Amino acid sequence: MLDELDRLPWTELTHAYGPAGDVPDLIRRVAGPDEEDALQSLYELRARILHQGNVCSATAPAVPFLAVLLNEPATTDPGGIAHLLGDMADIVDPDNPVLAALRSTVTAQVDRLLPLLAAAEPWTRLAAAYALGQCPERAGDILTALHGRWPVETDAHARGALVIAAATLDPATTLLAEAFAGDGPATVRAAAALAAARAPAPWPGDVAVAAVRAGWADGDPWLDRDEHEYGVEVGPYLWNWDPIEDLLDHLVPADQPAVVTALLASADPAVREKAARCGGGLVGRYRSVRRPMVQVLATALDDPAPAVREAAVWGLRRAGDATAVAADALAASVGRDDDLAAG
Repeated sequence: MLDELDRLPWTELTHAYGPAGDVPDLIRRVAGPDEEDALQSLYELRARILHQGNVCSATAPAVPFLAVLLNEPATTDPGGIAHLLGDMADIVDPDNPVLAALRSTVTAQVDRLLPLLAAAEPWTRLAAAYALGQCPERAGDILTALHGRWPVETDAHARGALVIAAATLDPATTLLAEAFAGDGPATVRAAAALAAARAPAPWPGDVAVAAVRAGWADGDPWLDRDEHEYGVEVGPYLWNWDPIEDLLDHLVPADQPAVVTALLASADPAVREKAARCGGGLVGRYRSVRRPMVQVLATALDDPAPAVREAAVWGLRRAGDATAVAADALAASVGRDDDLAAG
């Protein structure tokens, strides 16, 4: 199919940097035998046809040519291609005809994506699940495949991706309940919480908060970035840059304080700092969450990690009159920490 690349008027199309005449060469290099050049070419292609999430006239025409590479044994990074296709289909505004058409163009390649759920590399399986979750027009076939993969998937990140993709397509999926149940890996428990938050269904309350506590108990299992396993500057959580921010952003204000409380129980100070920082941001964003979140942040003023205490103080200072309920604790914390007092 790559032989047909030159039949398209690429020079009449555009990408982020101008005329798209270089797109055919980049696609051929993505398919080439030099692994380093293939990875670099895919990176450059993404920067051109989906620069910072922006779609251009060369984006959709590239999809069929990229999709044909997914199942070629010689392709260096089919997971990276699946990730790019998933990002293309992850439209923000379904009423925008250009974005809707792009999602349909990617959806037309579902039959090429489905076999990747059984690929040898966990990264490829994860990226395939992510991309398939963006194709609701084929939800029936995709859900059958996701459920079929669940009993045999052994990689925790790929297993979590199955849950998030399935819940995206069907909030009532049984995979979500199975991921919540028992004492599964932290990665999968966290994925269940993320899936429930993102799904267009009510947050399941205590069971989901328990999953948050278990999922982030020793760190953020979805934030690790390994350029050797997951590609340059790409972490296993493909749905957003930061998992905790994504989790909280998808919750209604009434559910946020309990989740921040669960995150503040983590043994990892980086998770606790992120929780306190996000909690403070929510204080400034939602008036209804201020008083309960102030009480949550006040508990972090005694945290052993200075960065956590600093984040809590920052958040409390954004609460205005609502800070009164924690005034004594805030004054004691600032008085104890010279670095906080200076800030």
